[in-house]
Amino acid sequence: MKKELGFIGLGKMGSQMVMNLLDKKYNVVVYNRSSEPVKNLTRKGAVSSDSIEDLVSILNSKPKVIWIMVTAGGAVDDMIRKLLPHLKPGDIIIDGGNSYYKKSNKRYLNLKKKGINFIDCGVSGGITGARNGACMMVGGDKTTFRKVENLFKSMCVKDGYAYMGYAGAGHFVKGIHNAVEYGMLGALNEGMEAIKSMEKTYKTDLSEVAKVYNNGSIIEGRLTNWLYTSFKKPNYLSETSCVVPYGETEKEMKEIERNFKMPVLRAARLMRVNSRKGTICGKFISAVRHEFGGHKRGKNKNNS
Repeated sequence: MKKELGFIGLGKMGSQMVMNLLDKKYNVVVYNRSSEPVKNLTRKGAVSSDSIEDLVSILNSKPKVIWIMVTAGGAVDDMIRKLLPHLKPGDIIIDGGNSYYKKSNKRYLNLKKKGINFIDCGVSGGITGARNGACMMVGGDKTTFRKVENLFKSMCVKDGYAYMGYAGAGHFVKGIHNAVEYGMLGALNEGMEAIKSMEKTYKTDLSEVAKVYNNGSIIEGRLTNWLYTSFKKPNYLSETSCVVPYGETEKEMKEIERNFKMPVLRAARLMRVNSRKGTICGKFISAVRHEFGGHKRGKNKNNS
């Protein structure tokens, strides 16, 4: 298939994904509600478009492939609704956002009636992954997946993508991935707060703890690396709030809790909720989330 696609949604992740694709010599036609990200990427080699209709008309490949990277929920349905009048049977829509998997399945079924192929793709790796090689979990018809498999291969690290199954499977596996991430971040925050509470007793340097956890320990990984990085930035942690801002995945996590036995997820999600009530400090969650995804980390008002 021709190395060409339309890309809608040029936020923190979307812009970096487009840059990644441009490195791989893809012809990327971009659109965004605000024009500044379009201008920035056009200077890097992307093709600008002024509207959804304009984006689709510029694409020459058959089938046409459009990647949507917008906020989960109504924004996805709204974008699909705007795209539909300009697509032809066989064209492919890929939703790369944090959509709830049951909604992805419904979107697939509704679009199939119109002859449009729909792929749900969970994307992980944060902003640096989006730019340099991400991890992707893909759901939908396997034949459609095969048609665009080279696209996923181009955007991911080696062995960083796979077909997960029928429509909805990509976002389902990504949702469970997010649940695991909640648990891991919650445990990391809980542990660091426990050590912090004994600072005066043991005179422990938390930055040294983060360094050692991140080098050779059994919990070494990307999250501990981002944690250690946050310690190395002057005033970064002192300026980070105990409050973990509400994120778009929290609603999905509540749904997953209802459908599966996941007590660790529930405890980790409530840790974030309670940080907003002032009963617990989620400083290290906020710090790491900002590091990998550019998420808000608030202002230091009530840090413990």
